[in-house]
Order: sequence, then structure tokens, then C-alpha cells
Amino acid sequence: MSEPCLELVVFKIKDPEKARAARRVAQDVVKQYDGFISWSAYEAHDEQNLFADVVMWRDLDAAKAAAEQIVKEPGFAAIMAEMDGLVSMAHFRLDRTVDTLSEAA
Repeated sequence: MSEPCLELVVFKIKDPEKARAARRVAQDVVKQYDGFISWSAYEAHDEQNLFADVVMWRDLDAAKAAAEQIVKEPGFAAIMAEMDGLVSMAHFRLDRTVDTLSEAA
């Protein structure tokens, strides 16, 4: 059985308004990709040109396949053009979740 994969991308952008609009276009495209679960888009409080995306995939294979598609995808061209540097990009597997309803382990 495969495990969900969290993709975390932190990047700098040129123009927040243009990047925000371009990211929404990319989100509409990627939700059709095989294995896509969700995409949460964040913007830094103290640095207006710093964005972070948290994308959940069915598994690592789906995340890697999507990465290959994205570079050729016209719907991603505008957000790629607004990027002004990649800070971090990685895939993660879940170790543990703790929330207000969880009992201590």
C-alpha cells in the first residue's frame, strides 16, 4: 500500500499580484492530475515576495510524475515566469500527527 506524499515548495516571486493569479491558474490545471489530493497556497507575513505551496499527492510516484508534466504544462508557464528563485523543494512522508484531540503517545 502506498503512503501519501507531501510536497513542500518555498519560492520567491517577482510580483505578488501576478504570481497569485498565475498560481490559481496552475491550481486549476493540477487538480486534474492523477494522484492529486490538495494544494494549499501560502504567502509569508513578513516578506511579500515569498510564497509556499503545500501539495498532497496519493504517493511519491504521483508527485514525481506530476513534476515531469508541470514543466511542459502551458497552465504552469505564468507561475514559472513569476518565480524569482527556489528556496526549497522536497517530498515528505508522514511520521506522526498530533492535534488537540490526540492522546499523548
